[in-house]
Amino acid sequence: MVMSFDEEVHVLSPPTNDRFQLRRAIQTSQFGDGTSLYEAVDQALNRELKRVTGRKAIVLFTDGVDTTSRSASLDGTLRDVEETDSLIYPIRYNTERDGWGGGGWGGGTYPNPRRTGGGGSRILDDIIAGIMGGSIRTMPRGGNQGDYETGRRYLENLALYSGGRKFEADTFDNLTAAFSGIAEELRRQYSLGYYPDKVGEAGERRQISIRVNRPNVVVRAKNSYIFGDSSNRVSVK
Repeated sequence: MVMSFDEEVHVLSPPTNDRFQLRRAIQTSQFGDGTSLYEAVDQALNRELKRVTGRKAIVLFTDGVDTTSRSASLDGTLRDVEETDSLIYPIRYNTERDGWGGGGWGGGTYPNPRRTGGGGSRILDDIIAGIMGGSIRTMPRGGNQGDYETGRRYLENLALYSGGRKFEADTFDNLTAAFSGIAEELRRQYSLGYYPDKVGEAGERRQISIRVNRPNVVVRAKNSYIFGDSSNRVSVK
C-alpha cells in the first residue's frame, strides 16, 4: 500500500499486488504544509497493517522531523512499535542543509525537499518522481538543529525496536543502496514464534535474544517486546 503525509495522513492505495495501481498512487501524490510523521506511523501500525495478515514491513521515507502531529507522539509510537510484528525501514534524508546532498546527487544540485522551488538534477527528479510523485517541491522545511537530532534518533529507534534497519540517503548511491538493501533483507526474512513459560502482564516488557549456529552471519531482530494485543512473534533476517 502507499501512504503519504503532510499535515494530514493520506492512504493513496490499499494493499494490492497491482504494481500499476501502486505506481499510479505514488505518481499522483501531492503534499501540503506540515509533517505529521508520528500520526502517519500510528495510523500505519494501528489501523492499516492490523488488517493485513502475514509478513509486514514499512519503508518510511522522511527526514524524521515532526511538525504537526496532534493525536500521536514520539514516545507513544515507539511503544506501539515494540508491540507490533511489523518491520520498519526508515530512509532518512537530510533537509537541514539548503542543498540536499551538497551537489552529490548525480553531479547536480538538488533543492531542499522541504522548500518550494524546482530545478535540480534531472536524474534525481526522475528517481524522486518514482518514489514521491515529483511532489516534493511543496514539502515544508522542518525545525532547528535539535529537531533534526531528535528525528534522527527517532528513526534509529523505529528500526531498532521493530527489528528493521535505518538507511541514510544523502547521495544518489545511498538511495539506490537503501532500496536494494531493504529488498534483499525482506527476501531473507524468517518469522519465529515461541510460548513463554510465564505469560506476561499487559504492558510488560520482555527481553529476547536470537542467535544462529553459523559463522560469518549477522542476525538483525527485535531485542525486546511488550505484551499487548499482538502475538509474541519475532521477525528475523
